[in-house]
Formats: sequence, structure tokens, C-alpha cells
Amino acid sequence: MSKVTRRDFFKLAVAGAVVSACTPVLDEQVLAPEIITAPDLPAPDPIVHLLNRATFGATPQTVADVQAHGIETWLESQFDYTNIRDLETIARLRRFNTLSMTSADLLSFARIPDRVRVSEELAGATITRAVYSERQLYEKMVHFWSDHFSIYYFKDTTSQLQTVDDRDVIRPHALGNFGDMLRASAHSPAMLVYLDNVVNELSHPNENYAREIMELHTLGVDGAYTEEDVYEVARCFTGWSVSERGVFQYRSEWHDEGEKTVLGHTIPANGGKADGDRVLDILTHHPDTARYLARKLLVRFVEDEPSEALVQEIATVWINSQGHIPTVMRAIFAHDAFWQAPPKFKRPLELVLSMMRVLGARYNGGDGLVTRLAEMGQRPFGNPMPDGYPDIAREWLGNFLPRWNFVLDVMQGNQPTLSLPINQWVTVAENDGLDGIARAILLRPPTQAERDAVLQITGENFRPTNTHTRIALAVLLSSPAFQWR
Repeated sequence: MSKVTRRDFFKLAVAGAVVSACTPVLDEQVLAPEIITAPDLPAPDPIVHLLNRATFGATPQTVADVQAHGIETWLESQFDYTNIRDLETIARLRRFNTLSMTSADLLSFARIPDRVRVSEELAGATITRAVYSERQLYEKMVHFWSDHFSIYYFKDTTSQLQTVDDRDVIRPHALGNFGDMLRASAHSPAMLVYLDNVVNELSHPNENYAREIMELHTLGVDGAYTEEDVYEVARCFTGWSVSERGVFQYRSEWHDEGEKTVLGHTIPANGGKADGDRVLDILTHHPDTARYLARKLLVRFVEDEPSEALVQEIATVWINSQGHIPTVMRAIFAHDAFWQAPPKFKRPLELVLSMMRVLGARYNGGDGLVTRLAEMGQRPFGNPMPDGYPDIAREWLGNFLPRWNFVLDVMQGNQPTLSLPINQWVTVAENDGLDGIARAILLRPPTQAERDAVLQITGENFRPTNTHTRIALAVLLSSPAFQWR
């Protein structure tokens, strides 16, 4: 069987630049447009637009499902995710043996290779759920909150304890109430280890968690807190620690029992653990928290730079609903700004997941794909900084070569753990030609520029062969239209 060569793929990359009307820069290491902007393409069908924001990638099948039931009915079924049985995904998750283990069992994996296996199983399960789950909106929210309450997978014991954080903190509350999730996170052994609160005690207060819970988890970097508030919050959380078995433990002998003042609120002396609980309540209901979270949700689901008026409008919904996440998300999906939103650039993980979904790719749960995502810059739980992976286009526009290389390797069968059902795509080519492949990938007819980009490599004619089918898929998946959602 003939294959697409790497030289062919460089031609493909140049063709992709032609489609985007950008000038490529090509040398031994760099192949990327000097300037990349959202492609000037026809406005997407509203259903495709919705699915590209509320799922990990629209497919012909999901489009047909929404067409059959209607947008509102589909969205409400996604909010009611516990009534979606999702049996196929549950079956696929059985290969990941560590997901249901206790903290103590996970901490027994003391050797580095065993700790790596625990973290890779969590990452593999995350990919599996995102690709195959019918609870797509729920999984999207899980990813959002995992970024928001970001924990690096390999600091001290976080490689083991993060499995518990994902299971007991993020997933139960991703479509619930923010205050409940914040409280669960504050009691999370993985979070307390990652942000050093396990060493926060009376004689040596550690301010790391106190700073991040305000700067990153609630009020935002521009929130109304001072350095004195950071110190006072650290005092409130003295003694919040983790036992040897990896569960939350309040150490009363470590706690600062003096009076404290946080954001203008007096916290009386001798409050014990309740001091930290009081801080959580103050932060949950602070108007800066509403604005900060409203903006983050709008950046993820609408556009990179939402207007201040839109942020305030969604923040008001947040305040009135007391941080009820489904209510806030309904308001976002109902807003004209959502339906008129400009394209959003896909982060590496979003690109890979949307590729897998639209191709019908088979994933066996192995770590090869996790490693590849790390090379592309977005391994699940792999950001060493506590602010999560960036969510705006300008932070990701420099990594086109890894994206194109990934597409090439998938097309050539060189990506371990991932396989392409190429025979199904050849059948599409036999029945419906190049336009049929394009409609299945882009969910619209191709533009003439997109057709020409394929024909630059296949020659003047497209034939429904294995090789031409792979080339067509590679061009379309590498095109600007597929890089944006």
C-alpha cells in the first residue's frame, strides 16, 4: 500500500497555508504561517456551531441527533447527564484499573514507573470519556473545571492523589454548584499537596494556597484582595492537611486560633477549622468571584475577549443563581453573543479529540497518545503552573508543526494506540467523492480553495483510493477551517 510521504505532507502544509491565504515559513524545523487568523468562511450551521462549543467536536451523527430532537431538547438532555446511560464509555473505562482505588491504595504505588502508570491511566480515561461519552457537555465542563482547579500531575504525591481529585471533586460538581466544588477542592488532598497547604502551620504559615484560592480559584488576579488578605487567609487555613493515608486531616495543634480579618470580614478567635470554612463562604459569594468565573466561562465557550457588558450580564446570572453552573450555562447558550461568536482556535487537546471523534478513530487507552499530547503542549493535567492551560488563540498559534505532524502520523498509521478506520473513509470516497469526505469532516461542502488544496497533492483528479483518501483527510484536518471551532 502506498503512503503519503513526509515530503508530500510538507506540500500539504503549504497547501493548507494557501487555503488560509497566509505565507508559510519553511526550514528544517519550522513550518508555520507567519500570521494566522480565523479563516474567512461561511457562517456555520447553528447546530454545528453549538456542537463545536458544547461537545468535543461535531460529527455527522451528532448533527443528525440534534436535528432530530431540536437544539433545546438536546441541550436539556445534556444538562440532565445522569440520565444518559453511556454504557459504551463505561465499558471502555474498565481497562483503567486505578480509577476506583482509594487514596491509600494509590499511595502504595511508590516507585516512579508505578506513579507514572497511575497518572497515565487518569489521562487515558480523560481522553476516552471526551471522545466516546454521550455526556458531552458534562465532559466539557469537567475539562473546564480541571483547568480552573489545575493540579500538576507529578508534584510529590499528586500523581496518585489526582485520580481521587478528579473522581471526588471535579466530576461530582462539574454541573452542580460552584460553592460545593470550591469546598470540595479546599479539602482535596491533591490540591493541598500541590499548593503546599500540607505544611501550613501556626509557626510557619505558608501562603501558597491562600494566594491561589483568591487569585486563580475565586476573585481573580484583579480581585479586591490585598497582601494582608493573603496572609490572613493563610492563617485561616493553618492545620488543613493530609494524613499518611492520603485523606483530608485537620490538625488542630497547627491552627492559628487568633482573630483574623479577611476582605473586611472579622473572623473571631478560637474558631478552629471553621475559620477556613468561613473564608470559603466569603469567597464563594463575593461579586468578584462571579465576574471572574463569568469571564472564564465566556472565554471558553464564546470568544477570547468578551465585552465587559456581556461579562457583567452573565455575572449577574451567577450571583442570582448563587453559582448554579447549569443556570449560568443556560444563560450563555441562550445569549445572542454565543450564536454570533467568532471562531475559537482549538487548543491541541481539542484538536486531537475533535479529530478522533469525526474520524471515528479507535483508541485503546494506551499512553502513546498521552505522550504525543505532551509533545504538542497539552497533556491532560500536565501544566506545571496552577493557572491551567491558556484558553486564547495567541497562546497556541506557534505550534502548527506538531499539529501537522500528528495528522500525518495518524494518516500513516504511525500513532501508537490510535487507529484510523480507513476502509470506511474509502467507501465514503467511492460513494460521494472528495466532496463527500469534506462534508463529513467539515460538516459543510468544501470551498473551491479547499478542493484545490487536495488536488495540489493528488493531481488534477481525486480518485477513491486508499492513498488519495488519506491525503484528502490530511489536508482537510490540517486546514484552517478544522483548526478553529
